[in-house]
Amino acid sequence: MNNNRYFYITPKISYGEESLSSLKNFGFTKVCIATDKFMIESKLINKVTNILDENNIDYHIFDEITPDPSTEVIQTGLSHIVNLKPNALIAVGGGSVIDAAKAIMYFCIQLKKNFIEENKIDKPYFIAIPTTAGTGSEVTNFSVITDSKNKTKIPLVDDIMLPDEAILDPILTITVPPNVTSFTAMDVLTHAIESYISINQNIFSQMYALKAIKLISSNLLKCYHNLGNLEYRNNLQIASCMAGISFNSAGLGITHSISHSLGSAFHLPHGLCNAIVLPYIIEFNGNDMNTCKKYINILDAMGAYNVELEKAPIILKSIILELNRKLNIPLNLKALNINKNEFESITKTLAIIAYKDICTSTNPVKVTVNDLESLIKSLY
Repeated sequence: MNNNRYFYITPKISYGEESLSSLKNFGFTKVCIATDKFMIESKLINKVTNILDENNIDYHIFDEITPDPSTEVIQTGLSHIVNLKPNALIAVGGGSVIDAAKAIMYFCIQLKKNFIEENKIDKPYFIAIPTTAGTGSEVTNFSVITDSKNKTKIPLVDDIMLPDEAILDPILTITVPPNVTSFTAMDVLTHAIESYISINQNIFSQMYALKAIKLISSNLLKCYHNLGNLEYRNNLQIASCMAGISFNSAGLGITHSISHSLGSAFHLPHGLCNAIVLPYIIEFNGNDMNTCKKYINILDAMGAYNVELEKAPIILKSIILELNRKLNIPLNLKALNINKNEFESITKTLAIIAYKDICTSTNPVKVTVNDLESLIKSLY
């Protein structure tokens, strides 16, 4: 039996105030920027383009990326990058923007493989600049795009999509409103908790996960009540990045599987779904004693010490619920004005989709479609 295990970290990470200034050091002549309309309208993109202008770097902006980017958006972006042949692709935005840029990069390389020998393919240097502290997409080889016709999410996994560099400058997150700040940070917390208890966890992934949990616990509520504080913003960005490194190695669990199916069906923000689903999954996975032992370490990282093993799931669940309350996040789906009859009519379908989700395979407790259906019903 081969017991070899591995852990690798890519990309290079620049972080902290004024880390955006590192853009002037790359020596590019032609750049494609992938972003969305909000970044243009809010003029946040100027914090990037001003640096490019000052250093005489030619750039083209592709700003048609939407939340839950569709296959059509990816095709349009692909034509831009194929025709422009830039030295670098720079993704500036939230998780949807970075995911879309990753998918564009993936299909760009796949297309080139049809005409060029793989070792001769010239890959644009890929820089990810997140403007929210949530997905950790800047350090993962995952991308999720949406098949809008079938209302399903398509996961892509390939090291081609790993950015070459991530730039975490908190100044870009300063205008993120309270609800988005809370949703994205709860996504980070879910990443960290699920990767920590995943069946594929390892000593390295757990180290990053616990540090991310500590940073979220110490900074989220402070940031929520003081949105302009760059120190809190910076710490949330670092937590997001660390949780991304963790789950890129360890995988996630059924909180994400259920959130993916709910988000697609009802067009809900991913972080909001995770925040609502997480407490229920903590309790469900708490039926496993090995997971309970891991909960003790998670509780320690959150500042809840000396918890008895059998009480760990309920206490961790209650802490998450209380955090949701303080962040004004609804505690169930009914509070989101989802029609009950519509919800009940598709719970089986949602459960089947969640069961097939890649995240289900690394959940610490094996589940059936019936388990997932019961869990989904309990969310209402």
